[in-house]
This record gives sequence, structure tokens and C-alpha cells, in this order.
Amino acid sequence: MNTAKINLLVIEDNPGDARLVVDLLHEARPEKYVIECVATLKEALRSIENNTYEIILTDLALPDSEGYDIVSSILAHDDEIPIIVLSGQDSDALAIKVVQMGAQDYLVKGQGDGYLINRAIGYAIERKKIQKGLNYLAQYDSLTGLANRLLFKERLEHAITRADRTKSMVGLMFIDLDRFKNINDTLGHDAGDTLLVEVGERLKKCTRESDTIARLGGDEFTVILEDINHIEDASLVALNILEAMADRFKLNDNDVFISPSIGITLYPLDECGYDGLLKNADTAMYQAKDAGRNCYRFYTAEMNEQLLAQMTMETKLRNAIEKQEFVLHYQPKFNIYSRELIGAEALIRWSDPDKGMISPALFIPLAEETGLIGSITDWVIGEACKQNSKWQLQGYKPFRMAINLSPKQFNQDDIAKRIVSQIICSDLSPKYVELEITEGALVKDVEKSNEILNELKMKGVHVSIDDFGTGYSSLSYLKKFPLDTLKIDQSFVRDIMIDADDAAIVSAIIAMAKSLRLNVIAEGVETQAQLDYLQAKGCNEAQGYYLGRPLPADEFVRFLSSKSDSSTTPIIHCA
Repeated sequence: MNTAKINLLVIEDNPGDARLVVDLLHEARPEKYVIECVATLKEALRSIENNTYEIILTDLALPDSEGYDIVSSILAHDDEIPIIVLSGQDSDALAIKVVQMGAQDYLVKGQGDGYLINRAIGYAIERKKIQKGLNYLAQYDSLTGLANRLLFKERLEHAITRADRTKSMVGLMFIDLDRFKNINDTLGHDAGDTLLVEVGERLKKCTRESDTIARLGGDEFTVILEDINHIEDASLVALNILEAMADRFKLNDNDVFISPSIGITLYPLDECGYDGLLKNADTAMYQAKDAGRNCYRFYTAEMNEQLLAQMTMETKLRNAIEKQEFVLHYQPKFNIYSRELIGAEALIRWSDPDKGMISPALFIPLAEETGLIGSITDWVIGEACKQNSKWQLQGYKPFRMAINLSPKQFNQDDIAKRIVSQIICSDLSPKYVELEITEGALVKDVEKSNEILNELKMKGVHVSIDDFGTGYSSLSYLKKFPLDTLKIDQSFVRDIMIDADDAAIVSAIIAMAKSLRLNVIAEGVETQAQLDYLQAKGCNEAQGYYLGRPLPADEFVRFLSSKSDSSTTPIIHCA
């Protein structure tokens, strides 16, 4: 049985009515209530400020206020105390209005006894608890207890208004946890949730009580810093956060380390309004990620220009896919010893109607970031295979067509089936296709990579490691994969005649490939001396500007036409 006392404030200027309420409640529930009576709104507000009450009963006609103003004044002073209006007016319209304003109930004087009033008090207190619970759920994140997006927006708009009034600054931080997805993928979502809660606790220790910390969703947090006088104030908080996050997190007996990328914008220096500030902070956060993560960056106008340029490029890229504005150029590959044309590498170019040819170095990273790379790669595979098939039907000697596969696309579940399907639809035998894949893509998930490569190999597709030497370059990994070729990166080939280290690396790669019974090709050959060195070291194949630049299909035919019936097709040097 609950024996806790209920502190009750009665606001009633009629002493007889006030005394009647007290007597009725004591008669109905002896020893349950501690009751204080005041006669004016001013006295009531002073009492609310100095005491704690579970419930307020108030008349709507007081010497210093009347009607709705009494309810609104009490709520403005403390909106957590439930209110019951005890009025002499039997009006449904008035009752509905005061409840809409925030009162929990409306009783008419003389129409109820102490038991009715006691029951109404109990219901009012319970309804207020439920309302507070619903308000909490509407404004706070259920996992971390931090402000949610709704309350964050309200607090930021309030902070902007206050900054205008006090001539101070507001700092807004946008915080994203680096590689948080890896935690969920490896340790599970429960561990990820535990981490988010702990991150919230550490953020609290780095900020003041007057600051607002919010979780917008996922692993995205924001911090509103009010009353900032100097830019350095925001820098100091950011440094404190970086330091706090540097300590390990203990998750399921695992020591986990995670870093934040922090974007900061300042009002009124950067932007007016909620949407603009949030966009600025988000933009600065991505700049922090681009700068290497685990750092902070302040928003600058140049960032917005870069973002706009990227958005424009993305729109144009989507249109380019739809309108098929891409073309393929083909770079020849040669056998170093016989000088025979043994293949070509298909290289995509974007023929933009406004800017002309755009290098893949400018649009492929964006395509990977936006998820457009899949459509582009599918087109490249289909187009390159159709062209190779066409040349064979025209009577040219068959050769393998090399196609680059994006690391972002390689580990997709259906990638092998999609590639084989594209090849078959082009009427080209899979044995005339060579896929070039980077080391990083292969070692990201060794077991899955093996499954994909074995499926491709079973269909006859050749597999080459692209840019070899710039990644892991580990024998233990190479032994695991069913590979055909290692491709020496041009950064090593470029200086083999003047840099002893590069020469040693190239020699070692060739020797390693031979020991693993793999074919080896060097890219980026630009001089006869480089070609002679590679031949002396036992490199099988080569490609580069000295041997042949990438050319459109109609110009590449000249390589095919030069004594195409001979096994000793001469290399055509390109100026």
C-alpha cells in the first residue's frame, strides 16, 4: 500500500471554498495530503518556486488574474506539475479549453465530494506521468537518452534566437564515428548499441550542462555549443572529444578503438538558419573524413563550392549513364620477346557534350561513392566484349580483352554471375576476357574472394592483380588465389633506370611471379631502355605509351591490321 504523502497547492481566494476542499480531502483520505492554500497567483508562483508539489488545484477567478491566464502562467513557471481547475462555472467549452491548454482536469465546485476530488487528483497525476513519458519519447533518443532530431532542431533554433539577442556565437558540431559499420558487422548490433551509449556518455563529459548533445540517428551525433565568444572555444571542445574517444571501449570482452570525424560551423559567421548550419557542419565533417578521419574541420565557403561542384558532377554522371555518353579506348599489350600483340586493356572515357573527354580519374571515384559504379562497369564489360567479338568476326586474330573491376563492386554477391552473363550475351568466349582486380579488393574478404575467383576461373575467365606492388604484395595471399597474371604498377616501372630501389622491386616482383608460375606484365613502359630492362629480367608482357596509347576502336584497328596474319606483329611506337 502506497503511504507516501501528496503535496497539494490550493489556489483559492475564497477562504470558505479553500477550507471546504481541505476538509473534504482529509475526510476522504485522512493523512494522505499535505495541503497549502494561497489566495493569489503571485503567491502561488512564489510557492511553486520554493516548494515541491505533486498537484495544483486552482480557481479561475483570482484577485490578480483570471481565466486562461492562470493556467498559462502556472505552466510557464513549471510545466511538470499537473493542474486541476476547480471552478464555479459549469461550462463544457471552458473545460475543454483549459484541458487543451495543459490542465489535466476540470471540476465544478459543489458537484463532487472528497472522494471524487481524490480520484481526480490520482488520475491527473497519472495522466501527467504518461504525458511526460510520451513527451520524452518524442524528444529523446530511446537508446542513448540524448536529444533526438526533433528536440535538437528546437534547441538549435532557440540558441540562434538567443545568440541574436545576446550578440554571442553558437557552435554546431556534427560528429560521425569512423568505420562504425565494422563494429556492427563483426561484434553484432548489440555491441554497436553499447558503443553508441558509451560515446554519448563521453560526449557529456566533454561539454557543459548548458550544451545540447543529440543523436540524429545511426552513429551521427551533434553538439550545440551556446555562448561562444571565440572560435578557439569550439576547437577546445573538439580536441577534448578526440582525446576522450581515443581511449579503448570494452565491448563483449573485446577492446575496441573508434575515432570521430568532426565538422564545426559557427553562427552567425557561417549561415543563418537551422538547415544551413546543419548542412555546413555536415559538409565540414566530410572534409574531416577526407583529411584522414579522427580530426575536426571548420566549415568554409570553399567547402560549399566543392559540394555544389560534386552534386553537379553526380547529376551529369547519372545523365551520362542514361544517355550513354561513355566511350572505350583500347591500349595494346605486347609479348616482350616476340613483339606480338597479345591483348588490349579497355579504358573508359566520358565524352561530355560540354567539356569533351573527361578522365576516369575524375568520375570513377564519384561513381564508386554514389553507387553508380555497378551500372558503369556492366556497360564496360558488355561493350568491351562486344567489340572483341566483332573484331574476331571480322577475321582478326583473337586476343584477351582486359577489363578493370572496381573494388566497390568486386565483393557483391552476384558479381561472378553478372560478369559471365555479360560475356555470354556478347557472343565472346570467356577465355578471351581478363579481369584486372586490385590487391585491396581481394584481401578484404579472402574466403569470399576465392569463391568469386573460382567461379570465374571455372568459366575460363583470366584473372590479373592490377597495380601489383602498391598494396599488400604478400606471398601468403597470392598462394590463396587462383590467379593468372601480376601487373607491375607503372610507379615502379617509371624510374627503373634511375632508381635502384624501384629496379630491385621490379626484379623481385618478376622473380616472385615466376616462382608462383604466374604471368607478369609491366604497365607504363615509356622508353626502349625500360623495355630492354624488363626483357632482361624475364618479364613476359608490357604496355605503355612507348608501345601504344589508348585509342578508340576505329583507330586501334591499325594494331590489328599490321601483319595480323603473322605471329611476329611488330610493335607500333607512338610519339
